[in-house]
Amino acid sequence: MSRIRTLSRVILSVACLGAGAAMANDAGGQCSPSPEVTPLDTATASAGFLANAGNSADSIRANSSRMLSSAIEKAQADASPQRIIFKSIPDLSKKTTSDDEMCERQEAATSKNPLEFGDKRFATVDELTDWIMDFTQGKGTEGKSLYKQCPGKCSPQYTWWIEPQKNELLVNARAICGRPRDRSGNKYQLSIAITPACPAQ
Repeated sequence: MSRIRTLSRVILSVACLGAGAAMANDAGGQCSPSPEVTPLDTATASAGFLANAGNSADSIRANSSRMLSSAIEKAQADASPQRIIFKSIPDLSKKTTSDDEMCERQEAATSKNPLEFGDKRFATVDELTDWIMDFTQGKGTEGKSLYKQCPGKCSPQYTWWIEPQKNELLVNARAICGRPRDRSGNKYQLSIAITPACPAQ
């Protein structure tokens, strides 16, 4: 229970700070984010190449797809518009690196002004999961831009806001450029929650 309460507080703070900006197109930016955040699931997932290439049960790919599918189904079943908040945070390295000071500066700066990648649209959960995997590995236009802004050994921490619409998923992403991750353990902490979205205009 303590883990769920902690998760709820973390997601609530993220939602209140960022959801309005992330979805600024709603009602011309006049819609305020709701504080009613409901945690749905958490998982510790592997970023290992073989695990994700094989879509093993402990991989980021498999867990992301499972968590997103369940949350989107729940959101679509609700009579009112819902927004999904999906987070992926790496386990941090305990070793000292030459980039630590730079990464700490990057973390302070991007915590105040996160790196933004907005208005992505996907027809299916599989398409969204594929994009998340490419984006977080520095592939594609957004992925390359991300790693230019989060250089060296610094590791991004991700939040995605997802609004299931009639025929597509509207996605806005933000990243904080943080301290180096633990590449030996290669684990990420995933969490997902749901919150009422701005009403359709």
